[in-house]
Amino acid sequence: MSQEPLNTAPVFQALTRQPMLLGVAYEYVWLSGLLVIASFVISKNLMALLAFFPLHLVGVILCKIDPCIFKLISVRAAIGTVKNKGFWKAQSYDPV
Repeated sequence: MSQEPLNTAPVFQALTRQPMLLGVAYEYVWLSGLLVIASFVISKNLMALLAFFPLHLVGVILCKIDPCIFKLISVRAAIGTVKNKGFWKAQSYDPV
């Protein structure tokens, strides 16, 4: 058998990609927007709204590393440390 690269359609990646807004995942847009609005309400200063841009830049950099990083972080936060990590030396979220 020859080791030829697989032919994949460019549509496949678009169908499996996480939905994004402004280059970051929807979850992160809502979270950063919530933080910025809360800081604006607490401080009553319009300059607090400018905090959105550095937060958004951090999100863009993280989404360039892995588009599903925020979904992975939410799963990790929901499950916590897995009991079989010491045995397998890896995180396994599947109970089987």
